[in-house]
Amino acid sequence: MSLGQIDTMVDFAIAQISGDPDGYRTVVRDLVVGWPEASGLQVIFVLVSAVNAIERVYPDGRKSIGNTEGTLKMAALLGTDLYALEQLGVTRANGHALLEYWDKHDPFFLNL
Repeated sequence: MSLGQIDTMVDFAIAQISGDPDGYRTVVRDLVVGWPEASGLQVIFVLVSAVNAIERVYPDGRKSIGNTEGTLKMAALLGTDLYALEQLGVTRANGHALLEYWDKHDPFFLNL
């Protein structure tokens, strides 16, 4: 995945997190659906980068700009799904693999 694609994903995440008070809840699923070839680790990188950008621009107003703490929790939960996929023998956990895992084993992100 190119840096331009990563930047596009970060911009998307920033817009979703800061544009809707509940945007942090669905951003993981929306990133995975929008970029199914991206690895799960790339999605975590995008989420952390988006949070970092929001907090740098609005250090005192992050609660009103977007739920950055909630976004980081979603990134951590995505990490647990990546570990579960690793335990199932999935060596390249991209969006396609995550969607399949969520459909078969853990629909948390699908139901947000």
